[in-house]
Amino acid sequence: MSKKVCFIINPVSGTGSWKGIEQDIMAYIDPSFRIVVYYTEYAGHAIELANDAAATCDVVVAVGGDGLMNEVARGIMGTKAALGIVPAGSGNALARHLHIPLTHKGAIECINKMHIVTIDTATMNDEDFFAVCGTGYDALVANKFAESTKRGFFTYLSLSVKNYFSYKPAEYDITVDGKTVREEAFLISIANSSQYGNNATIAPGASTKDGVLDVCILKPFSLLISPILAVRLFNKTLDNSPYMKVIRGKSISIKNANGNEPLCIHYDGEAAGTASEMHVEIAPMTLKVVVP
Repeated sequence: MSKKVCFIINPVSGTGSWKGIEQDIMAYIDPSFRIVVYYTEYAGHAIELANDAAATCDVVVAVGGDGLMNEVARGIMGTKAALGIVPAGSGNALARHLHIPLTHKGAIECINKMHIVTIDTATMNDEDFFAVCGTGYDALVANKFAESTKRGFFTYLSLSVKNYFSYKPAEYDITVDGKTVREEAFLISIANSSQYGNNATIAPGASTKDGVLDVCILKPFSLLISPILAVRLFNKTLDNSPYMKVIRGKSISIKNANGNEPLCIHYDGEAAGTASEMHVEIAPMTLKVVVP
């Protein structure tokens, strides 16, 4: 029997790079496949669409950014369907980590080959995520980015620079597999995969198949050091910096050392507001994904 593939498209994806996807699907998809296409209409709609599609489809494809990827993956968790990705967002973190082509043609041809692997996923405060979650400066910028009317890499970069001067690092109590340390941090990222997106690699050693998460603690740094750290972020050597500490584990809890101070949090590039604590757990080998 021929494969059935469902494409879920976010028509308001920030970069607009989903446009023309229906024509490209018809041009490049294996002609033996049965195809169905849906467009999301509101936040969270992709979870519903993906869950329904998983009952009859072999692959459910997210056509959009990391937010849509997160929703589609959540929708198919626990089903027999595999996740496909046609990257069309600002960062495309998981797609880049898995080396999925960034062009429509390349991503669709990847789906044609039906090479499916199983990867780890994780939860933060009982919410599924697949790439990176965290607290501190990156979470602040993610929340500012969510409020912005402009999308894309340069908007994110502008917000990152603008908010640096008023940001104050904090002390955190970090518990990893039962062992607690107190660290002053500029940010803390908990990584299942290696990057934020746009090849900004926060956790060069992270793997989606090792059954552990990388807790990346970036210590406070001066403005003079920031260009060096930026270069390391993009050339995949940040873990070698004296300003970075990495702890690996399966169960992580984080709270502000000042117990009354809430944490600003994010997951998979999406703002998640604030919480009194973060509780993060690995879920080994729980998602099937189509990869090259």
